[in-house]
Amino acid sequence: MRSWLFCLFAAAATAATAPTVPEVAGRYYLQHFHEVGSELLLKPDGEFQFILSYGAADWWAKGSWHLQDGAVVLNSADENDPPPFRLVRSAAGKSGGVCIRVVGPNGRGVGNVDVSLQTDKGTAQAKTDSSGVAHFGKKNAPQKAVFRVRAYDLETEPIALNPEQHDFTFEINSRAITELRFTEQRLSLSGRILTMHYWGPDQDMDYVKGQ
Repeated sequence: MRSWLFCLFAAAATAATAPTVPEVAGRYYLQHFHEVGSELLLKPDGEFQFILSYGAADWWAKGSWHLQDGAVVLNSADENDPPPFRLVRSAAGKSGGVCIRVVGPNGRGVGNVDVSLQTDKGTAQAKTDSSGVAHFGKKNAPQKAVFRVRAYDLETEPIALNPEQHDFTFEINSRAITELRFTEQRLSLSGRILTMHYWGPDQDMDYVKGQ
């Protein structure tokens, strides 16, 4: 009888102290990280928005959140965005080498993108200039291209090229590059503090709820 009553009281106490969605919902701000700014908005309807800025890089995320065993769990929204780099056209080309052009959705060139070109004669490296063009001098048969954006530590999988063509234009998708994807990402909850473990065990990030 006593053990049964003890379990009943313990369950009641746990239920009374368990956080609720209205209590946890709100805007949280990253604390104690120099040169890093970040916010996490937990909406009462179960949606979240996340932003993080570090140096020249800005990341974002959105999706749904819920409470589970005293923690906040984030899951990014399912969206079928195009890949970071998408081949939009190719041509035989008139220059004496291989030309790879990177443009934004507005058609303007995007500079400072590292390009690795695999050909039948080996691999060459180049960087897009201010007009978005990376030029490879020798007109070898292109096979694959790999793109790197250093600010976001991004490297694409090899993208197949038509070896009969020598002029390629790729469109960059900045949303895919700057988005963070959360899958069952658990944030520890202690009072008004959420602790994110996304970046690894040595990079715990504390977010404090605003007033």
